[in-house]
Amino acid sequence: MPETLLLAPLVFAGWLMPGAMLANGGMQVPAVPEPRVIAVEPRAGTERERDAPATRQEELWQLRAEKAERLEPYVPGKVERALVIFERERVLERLLSPPRGFFPKIGHVTPGSSLSFGAGYRDPLLFGRKVEATASVLGSHKGYWRMDAQLTLPELAGGVASLDVYGRRYEWPQEAFYGIGQQSVKSAHSNYRLHNTVGGAKLGVHLAPIFTVGGGFERMVPRVGRGGSAALPTVSTLFDPAGIPGLQSRLDFNRYEVEAELNYREPRGNPRSGGRYLLGYSFFDAGGDDRFDFHRVDIDLQQYVPFLLERRVIALRALASLSDPGPAGEVPFYLMPTLGGPHDLRGYRRHRFRDRNLLLLQAEYRWEILAALDAALFVEAGQVASRARHFRVDRFETDYGIGFRFGTVQGVFLRIEGAFGSSDGKRLIVNLGNVF
Repeated sequence: MPETLLLAPLVFAGWLMPGAMLANGGMQVPAVPEPRVIAVEPRAGTERERDAPATRQEELWQLRAEKAERLEPYVPGKVERALVIFERERVLERLLSPPRGFFPKIGHVTPGSSLSFGAGYRDPLLFGRKVEATASVLGSHKGYWRMDAQLTLPELAGGVASLDVYGRRYEWPQEAFYGIGQQSVKSAHSNYRLHNTVGGAKLGVHLAPIFTVGGGFERMVPRVGRGGSAALPTVSTLFDPAGIPGLQSRLDFNRYEVEAELNYREPRGNPRSGGRYLLGYSFFDAGGDDRFDFHRVDIDLQQYVPFLLERRVIALRALASLSDPGPAGEVPFYLMPTLGGPHDLRGYRRHRFRDRNLLLLQAEYRWEILAALDAALFVEAGQVASRARHFRVDRFETDYGIGFRFGTVQGVFLRIEGAFGSSDGKRLIVNLGNVF
């Protein structure tokens, strides 16, 4: 009770005080501020964190999009630009194979001749553009030479047929010989000279743009002599002449042939797709000496499998040459098919194996590096035999290698290759022209 009485005046004074202060214009008591609510925003983070993908798949798509934004158009270098111009302007074709007039010739008389040089002339306008005439001569420092002349009637029977009439003469003074058969050895390396004069005619009937059948006749006058190499013995020094068919005989041959060819390769000069299938039959008539008459069947199958816009090509080839002279007959050694050299079994020396019958398998993986420059991996297997029935799977000679080719759609003009895996050891090949 006493405490209540004491507090009463204070409570009353507190009730009167605000009014009195306002009435007298005296000191004002500030109003108590209302509580202020501060909204706390979540942390914004960096721009990359705000755009971070929610899933791994979204992250991959985002990385690809960022990479695409940074891509720049491909700019070829000076060398590639020069090669593109070289191919587009057909410089090599215009220089070495013009449509008319004189032109230089660079090549090989035969694979063993070394690099050869010469000149040629072409006129496609004879007799109102109905006849094309071509003539050339080629020679090398090793004494190899060849002369050719040809007349072509390309539009017989309204373009259904064509006719070639030709003549050639050549001399090969240092042709390699190791013996006959697959058992021949490197130590028997010798040489001989072959001089030949050939004249003939060949008719082709074009049943379709890609299919041709034809036939021909050829007169051959081959002569064999002592080899001209100072570093190698001649054939008769290492071998019994009586055991080498045709070495001691002067033979003239009439050769009759028929063939059928399906050819849909593209482009024809340096194929990247399509195929070529050739079947040919020949009869060699030795005139008065029936011992050297013989028949021959030639089969050449080629297939090109392109992919990646024809920048990659798998090239396949199967080649067979089968000769039958009869039970007591012979095939002259210089007309036997051979294996070894820059076009077949590249791991072996030129003409390393020869016999009446030949079988060759080749496969290449080719890819484009630059315009006018390709690379190739290759593998080969081949064998020769006196009779076709003597071919055996376990008798193949093999090799493999890698190479580079410089050329255009018109053809390969330079080929540099290394071949390995043969019993002849490693081989470096520098050659003009394609393999097949």
